[in-house]
Amino acid sequence: MDWKHAKSLFIIVFILINIGLVVVYFNKVNNSIVQESNAQSEVNFSKEGIDIPQLPDYKDKEMQAITGSSKSFNADELEGVYSLTEKDTQINKDINVDLDKDSKQESFKNFINKESFKGKEYQYQNNNSNKNKVVYEQNYEDLPILNNSKGQIVFEMENGKANKYTQTYLDKLKPGNGDNNNKQKIVNAKTALETLYYNTYLKKGDKVESVRLGYYSVVKEIGGQVLVPSWEVKIKSEEDGKSKTKVLYIDAIKPESTVLEES
Repeated sequence: MDWKHAKSLFIIVFILINIGLVVVYFNKVNNSIVQESNAQSEVNFSKEGIDIPQLPDYKDKEMQAITGSSKSFNADELEGVYSLTEKDTQINKDINVDLDKDSKQESFKNFINKESFKGKEYQYQNNNSNKNKVVYEQNYEDLPILNNSKGQIVFEMENGKANKYTQTYLDKLKPGNGDNNNKQKIVNAKTALETLYYNTYLKKGDKVESVRLGYYSVVKEIGGQVLVPSWEVKIKSEEDGKSKTKVLYIDAIKPESTVLEES
C-alpha cells in the first residue's frame, strides 16, 4: 500500500468529518436561537396586567386584498318609500316599526332582509358603543367590512325607538389585481395583540374589549376602495384618571407593516 496516498486519504476524511461536525454544531445553535426567539415573542398578557377577551380562532385562514366602489342607486332598484342623496350613493328611509334598542337582533335582521337592498349581505356590529345607533356591516366572504361608512346600514334611535335608517353599499367587491395579491395565511389574533404590545400601543392596565377579523379600507373613496385583511382591536385604557377607548387596525398578513387608528 502506498503510504503517501493513504496519508492523503486519511487527511481528506479527517477534514470532511470535521466539516460535518461544524455543520451539525451550527445547525443546533441556529435551531436553539430560533426557538429562543420564538419563546421570547410570546407575551403573557395576564402577567403584563393586560386584560384580553376570548380570542377568535381562524386556523389556517387565507385572505387577500379586495377592491370595490360605492354603488350608485337608481329608483328602479328600490322598493317602498325611499329617498336618495344627491350622489345617489346613500339610501335614506323613515321607518315606523316596533324596533327598539332592546329588540332581538333577529328582529332588525328580518326587517333588513325584507326592506333593504341586498340586506342578507349585512351582519350586526356587536362592538358598537353608540347608544343612538344600531349598525349592520356589509360582508365579504362571511367577514365584515370594518368601520366603513360606504358599506353599512345604520338605524338611528330616538327615545329608544328606531325611526330612520340609512344604507350604503360597496359594489363589485373582488380580489384586487396584482401579481403579489395571492391568498396568504393570516396571523392569529394573539400575534396581532403582541404586535400592538411590542409597539407600545397596548400597555399595562389596558383592557382589550373586542378583537375582530375583517377587511379594513386603506383607501376610502366613492370611486374606489382598497381593503386589506385586518384585525380590529378595541382597547380601553385609563389616562389621567379618565377612561379612553381607541380602535386599532393591524394588517392580518404582515402585522409588522401597518397599524392604523380609527379615523
